Amino acid sequence: MTAVAGDFYDFLIADQTQAGLLIADVSGHGVPAALIAAMVKLAATSQRSNAAEPALLLAGMNSVLCGNTQEQFVTAAYVYLDAASSTLRYSAAAHPPMLLLRGGSVIELTENGLMLAAFTFATYTTAEYALQSSDRLLLYTDGILEATNAQGEEFGSSRLHTLLKEAAGLSAEAAAASILSSLESWSSKSQNDDLTLLICDYFSENIPENISEPRL
Repeated sequence: MTAVAGDFYDFLIADQTQAGLLIADVSGHGVPAALIAAMVKLAATSQRSNAAEPALLLAGMNSVLCGNTQEQFVTAAYVYLDAASSTLRYSAAAHPPMLLLRGGSVIELTENGLMLAAFTFATYTTAEYALQSSDRLLLYTDGILEATNAQGEEFGSSRLHTLLKEAAGLSAEAAAASILSSLESWSSKSQNDDLTLLICDYFSENIPENISEPRL
């Protein structure tokens, strides 16, 4: 929402058959939140060896961040995608649920522990799901759900679900642009938080000749 932001995303590992996608949201916005977001990036990088284990990755990040964020907290979600085994592993820390678009329906994937940087005793769990061809995943921050229009009405999850379904025929890039365009129209004069989203598509058919495995 300004030149600097408290939202953060990173790709801890990414190639044709695996990806580790992290999204995080620091409380507040502007310079203070951006400074903490930089710390979140360092904390995530320090846990790269746990990229395939979401719960361990978030727990490690929490250990790094606790006591170092000037009483600001962080919500986060992390998903590890393995195209070779057609599975995803997901864990989150007080973050909005990841959305899975499959066969025209939107499924909310929720596996939440406590927020990062607030409790040294926080623990996290990993949920594992099978991936199917043409699955689309959406990670996002709460600024999208809480965007308000001129009447003070929040955008909400049901509208986000609808937009995700309506953009099913678009590429990931075009779908992201379409969702953000709709949000900007909704809250053009009242945006009060950062807006961040990540879209990832899974393909297991029509694989190029130089790729011998399913891909992301």
